[in-house]
Amino acid sequence: MKRLAGFSLLIIFLSLFSCKAIKKLGQFYVDYNTQAVFPANIPVNVPLTIYSPEIATNSSQVFQNNNTAANLIQSVTLNQLTLTITSPQGQTFSFLQNVSVYISTDSLPEIEIASRQNIPANVGDTLSLNVTNADLENYIKASQITLRVSGTTDQLTTTNINVNVYAQFFVQANLLDLL
Repeated sequence: MKRLAGFSLLIIFLSLFSCKAIKKLGQFYVDYNTQAVFPANIPVNVPLTIYSPEIATNSSQVFQNNNTAANLIQSVTLNQLTLTITSPQGQTFSFLQNVSVYISTDSLPEIEIASRQNIPANVGDTLSLNVTNADLENYIKASQITLRVSGTTDQLTTTNINVNVYAQFFVQANLLDLL
């Protein structure tokens, strides 16, 4: 009887551990980079809008590379969004008062995914934004996404400012459905 109880506990323990291990295997990150240009001579305190080029998500390939498929995705959230000035050298984000980033597709509405308000004057050339908890599953499953950067300046810029937009998405897939 003790052996049966011990064996049962062992089976339960292994089952729980295996489920957690499988769940962890279904978690992965997807990274996208795109470029944006803040044009020269933007008036101070006037809202500005910059669109990224369309970004191919390659979601089918990304899911396949992570041993899953679109129908097994449970959730996608933005983990990190960072803006980094690529030129001109020495330029900082001190010209920005606030910034927001939105995502959209041809068939899905635009939603805000990250922002930063009251940007300090002593900020450098890299700006980490505060991400939202928006469910982005259908956006990442789309073939292409577009990012829109919106903000307000508090300084006049005299040259174009080229920025790399880096977005990292956290994907949770249900691999238990594969078993």
